[in-house]
Amino acid sequence: MKIITLLIAGLLLCSQAYSEETVYISDLLYVPLRSGQGSQYRIVHKGLVSGTPLMVIERSEGNNYTRVKTPKGIEGWIQSQYLSKEPSARNQLKMAKVSITKLKSDNNTLSKQLSSLHSKDKSTTKQLNSKLSQNDKLEKELLQIKEVSANAIRLNTDNQRLLNENQVLKNEVDVLSADNKRLNDDIDSESFLNGAFAVLIGVMITLIVPRLWPKKSTEWT
Repeated sequence: MKIITLLIAGLLLCSQAYSEETVYISDLLYVPLRSGQGSQYRIVHKGLVSGTPLMVIERSEGNNYTRVKTPKGIEGWIQSQYLSKEPSARNQLKMAKVSITKLKSDNNTLSKQLSSLHSKDKSTTKQLNSKLSQNDKLEKELLQIKEVSANAIRLNTDNQRLLNENQVLKNEVDVLSADNKRLNDDIDSESFLNGAFAVLIGVMITLIVPRLWPKKSTEWT
């Protein structure tokens, strides 16, 4: 019983291993697919074109026949001598040509993309240089603005200082003007007093001096 079980398990494993294997019709043009292991069995597919991929289901004793499954799901037996683990040379050449064509197309696409990237890189480099130039210009303008601002601050400080000095000078002028006015008023008062005193002296001289002179005699004898 154990031996039977082991045989069944081995067959299942072999069947699973075969099911994962893919084989191809060799370089013959057409190969019939039959319902059994021999030419006496009916044909389930009149002819498989060379290069057709087939899924291996199981193999016969001696590996003379192989049970396979077509891409359309048809199952049958085929002589193992017509099978190859590699695609036929004609199909390999065809696939190689297709691959080459695809590679050429991909290469052309990549070349165009590379050319586009080069163009974009040149444009980006040009824009970068332009931005750098603008940045240098802005930095120079900013430096000039800073210098002008510094000059403006210095001028404002000097102007404020001059305004303060001017106010001090105005205050001094006002004081000097007040002193000058006071001195002029004093001079005018002194002149008035001197004039009045001179007039008073003149009046006194006029009144007193004639009396001091001796009177002349007026005798006629």
